[in-house]
Amino acid sequence: MSSVIRSREFLLAIIIAVSFFIYFPYFIESPKPITDIESWLVSTTVVIASFAVMVSLYTMTRREVMRVTKRVKGWPYSLLMIGLAWFMIIVGVTLGKDAVAFRFCADSFILPGDATIYAILVFYMTSAAARTFKVRDLESLLLLLGAFFVLMQQAPLGEYLFPWFGPIGSWLVNNLAMAASRVFTISATLGGIVLAIRLLAGKEMAMVGLIARREKD
Repeated sequence: MSSVIRSREFLLAIIIAVSFFIYFPYFIESPKPITDIESWLVSTTVVIASFAVMVSLYTMTRREVMRVTKRVKGWPYSLLMIGLAWFMIIVGVTLGKDAVAFRFCADSFILPGDATIYAILVFYMTSAAARTFKVRDLESLLLLLGAFFVLMQQAPLGEYLFPWFGPIGSWLVNNLAMAASRVFTISATLGGIVLAIRLLAGKEMAMVGLIARREKD
């Protein structure tokens, strides 16, 4: 029995069945039994994701406790992370997310941390832009000019000091940038469809961790 459950055909049959009950009602009006199964599968996914969050919380706590006990470099930050995470979980579960203590932690630690991460990303993006926007040929020159106009349009004082940056930047965003983003969206959608077909055909079983990846299909 265990060999049947662990067989490739059985696992592939489960993937096909689950995919059918999830995707078929989305595109075609289906009878109530099929929609009920779809709702049950979606609810089961939410429950599994909740357990995954609990596992990640346990892993984080175990890792940071080991850092604190070994007094590695930066262990006070690990202690702060453990205390803040468990404090917010306990307060959020018992008193709710609108409690004063929960909002204080969110406004005093979470929001400044998010702002700090985005501020750090700005420097990485600036460094990458400085390396990318080097005029070597006509294409790089057009890229540099387009990025400059869009950046000045988004800057607080750019459109105020140079009003003509606004129409040019808006035209670039609404036409050229929109067309490029649609190309990427369509390409990603087609890639997802092809990947789903290969998965249902049993060609990408290694992707879901069911078998070891082979050199050739």
